[in-house]
Amino acid sequence: MPATPSTTSSTTRALDRAAARVLDRLAEAAEVLLPVECAVCRAPGASLCRACRLVLRRSCARPFEASSAAPLLDAPLAVVAAGRYAHGLATCLLALKSTGRTDLVPVLAACLATALHAAAPGWPPGPVLLVPVPTSPAALRRRWFDPVRLLLEDCARRGVLPAEAVVSRGLRHRTTGVLPTGPAQKRLGTAGRRARPAGSMRCTAAPGARCVVVDDVLTTGATLGEAARALRAGGAEVVGAVVLAAVRPPAVPLTADSGPARPGPGVHPV
Repeated sequence: MPATPSTTSSTTRALDRAAARVLDRLAEAAEVLLPVECAVCRAPGASLCRACRLVLRRSCARPFEASSAAPLLDAPLAVVAAGRYAHGLATCLLALKSTGRTDLVPVLAACLATALHAAAPGWPPGPVLLVPVPTSPAALRRRWFDPVRLLLEDCARRGVLPAEAVVSRGLRHRTTGVLPTGPAQKRLGTAGRRARPAGSMRCTAAPGARCVVVDDVLTTGATLGEAARALRAGGAEVVGAVVLAAVRPPAVPLTADSGPARPGPGVHPV
């Protein structure tokens, strides 16, 4: 006798419940072998405990204009940062990039989404490409993922990007001329930081595309400046930049006479 729709539906639900139970048991076993702890205070049981999550949320509640604090950002470029590179935000970002804590992607992506929505009113109407600054080949081999692209893809998957904004691979690293990042970069002086990214990127976006450059941390602005240069050299229009964190304090608040910048529709606070 052929199975009726109701029988098939019941069987499917039973299989779903069984699969859910198996996944729950596997998660419990994994927690015993690889216990989860708060990336900031090391409290057991969660990627980010409730108290540290609240602090992170508050630290990114007021996205700010950060371009004036970037001395090597040559061309005029409006840069909006989600928060200061300090305390919980810096710790979580370092944990993601240095120790592979990809379980922190959802909370950091929510902070980035808030900054994207705060910056969006300054973009021209119409489709916009969100172009992540690419990870260098050496860093990609070391950590096996691209942090900025991972954050943007999480925002896209949860539907919290600004309207008409899509994630695009508009930049690539050249195979030559890319110098080391990380500690080697930190030891460079101003001239070295300016020269390090020069000519290291090339544009793969279509000519005429309107692009917003997205990066994780803004320090001197040299990397954002090179990204903007490469896109413009390829015929794209750069309409702004957004970063998760800026090293220096904000010079000009994004909303100087109002409260915290409100997240856009569908943006869930961390």
